[in-house]
Amino acid sequence: YLKEALSTPDTQELIFVRGATEAINLVTHGLGDRLEEGDEIVLTIMEHHANFVPWQILEERLGLKLHFAGLTENGALDLDEWKRLFTPRTRVAAFPHVSNVLGTINPVAEMVSHARDHGALTLVDGAQALPHGPVDLSRIGADFYVFSGHKVFAPDGIGALVGNRELLNSFRPYQSG
Repeated sequence: YLKEALSTPDTQELIFVRGATEAINLVTHGLGDRLEEGDEIVLTIMEHHANFVPWQILEERLGLKLHFAGLTENGALDLDEWKRLFTPRTRVAAFPHVSNVLGTINPVAEMVSHARDHGALTLVDGAQALPHGPVDLSRIGADFYVFSGHKVFAPDGIGALVGNRELLNSFRPYQSG
């Protein structure tokens, strides 16, 4: 089901975790080795805590800079402001596919393309999008896409990270034992 629901070409890029929060933490842990003081992360003010706090911890640990794009009057992401936040030091852009609070659907394929044009990796929080139907990950093109299982009628305590195999293989082990 997931292969069709996500339109992901490679099931070896699908990692089951305890939820979207753990998936994001796995990515921030892995990217921590690639980032250095002064590097920048672009986020939005519509982030769920799960897609804010792990970046905030990384910011404190490594001396990164977090930048947040705001909203328009109608509750949509201010895409022009979001695009202006990118600088030569931007390394990652993380954003929700669908806002947890507002229900706003972000133009994630356009956002991924813009980030890629600036050399930044992307993480899309898809926890609110997948319950509404199939998500074409090949069209979106994000480096990482995360979601929680309980939002799509799976048991509590499961989620997934779909990520670029090369990037995932470059990460240090997240847990050992």
